[in-house]
Amino acid sequence: MRGLWRIVWSLWLAGALMACHRRPLEDPNGPTEVRVRLNTEGIQNVTEHIYNPELNRPNISSDMMRLMLYTPSGNELHAQLFLSEKRIEANQEVLSRSFILGEGSYRLLSYNFDAANTLIKNEQNYHNIYAYTEEIGQQLYQRVGSRAAELDKIYYEPDHLFVARLPELVVEPHSATQVVEMEAESVVETYYIQIRIKGSEYLATKAAGVAVLSGLSQGNRIGANEASQRDQAAIYFEMTRSTDQNIEEEEKEVLCALFNTFGRIPSAESELHITLSVLGRDGTKHEKEIDMAPIFASEDARERHWLLIDEVWEIPPPVTNDDESGGFRPEVDDWDDIEEVIPI
Repeated sequence: MRGLWRIVWSLWLAGALMACHRRPLEDPNGPTEVRVRLNTEGIQNVTEHIYNPELNRPNISSDMMRLMLYTPSGNELHAQLFLSEKRIEANQEVLSRSFILGEGSYRLLSYNFDAANTLIKNEQNYHNIYAYTEEIGQQLYQRVGSRAAELDKIYYEPDHLFVARLPELVVEPHSATQVVEMEAESVVETYYIQIRIKGSEYLATKAAGVAVLSGLSQGNRIGANEASQRDQAAIYFEMTRSTDQNIEEEEKEVLCALFNTFGRIPSAESELHITLSVLGRDGTKHEKEIDMAPIFASEDARERHWLLIDEVWEIPPPVTNDDESGGFRPEVDDWDDIEEVIPI
C-alpha cells in the first residue's frame, strides 16, 4: 500500500512540473505614443506673404505641448500630461511622449504651453475650454491717449496658440507601441498694418508709436475652434518707423507693425476703429483715429492680411520760441520701455 502511494505521488509531481513550464508574458496595456506636429505653413505675414521683411515676426515655435484627455463626450477631463520630446521632421517641429493609457475611448486636445500672453480657462470641459488675453496694465493705459476713456477695456494681443484635436481615440489591449499622430494649427491670425508718415524728424527719437484697434474677438473656444462673436475687444500693440520700398514717391517712411488677434467680429464693423498715438519731440502727443472697416474689406486684407492705410499722416513741427536767446523751449526725454509681468 505504501508503494502505491509513492507511485501516485510521483505521477502527480511530474504532471505539476510539466504544467509549469515558462511562457512569454504579453502586457495588454502597452505604451501609447502621442505625436503632435506643429503646422506652420500658410500663416499670413509669418511664413508667407511677408510685406515688410525688416520687422521681427511672431514666434511660432514651441518646446512643450499640453495634452488633455477627455471622456468621449468631452464633458469631463480624464487626465493631462505634457509632451516635451522634440524633433524636426520635414522642417516642422514634432513634440511627443510615450505613456501607459488604459483601455477605453478618449477625446484628445493639445496646445502649446509656452504662449506667455495667451491664457487658458475652463479646461475641465472640451467644449468650453477658452483661450484669451489679460487686460493691459495702468501704465500702458496712460500711453494710449484719449481713446482709453471711450473703451471699456483694452487687452494684450495674443501669442500664436497651436491647437490639435482628435475627436476619438480607442485604446484596446495591445503589447506593441500604439502611435497616435495629431496636427496642431494656430487659432491666432497675424496682420501687417502701416500708414505713411511725413515729418518723422519731429518725433521723439526712440519713442514707439502706440495703436489700439477695436472691434476684435476677445478669445477662442479652442475645442471647436470658434472665435468669440459676442465679446468684443480692443487690443494694444506698438508700431515702429520703417520704410516701404513699394511706394513710388521719394518719401517712403511709414509707421508699421505686425500684430496678432483672435480675429475680427464681422457684425462689429461700426466698432472697427484704430487710434494711433505718437510722441512729438516737444512732448506733444499726436493722435489719429481711422475707420478700419473699408481697409479690412480690401483684397490685400482678405487675401494677405495686409492693412495698408492709403493716406499720409503729417506730423506737425514742434512748438518753439523764435528767440534763440531765451523763452520756454520744451523738450521731452525718450520713452522708456515698460516691462510687465502678466499673471498666468
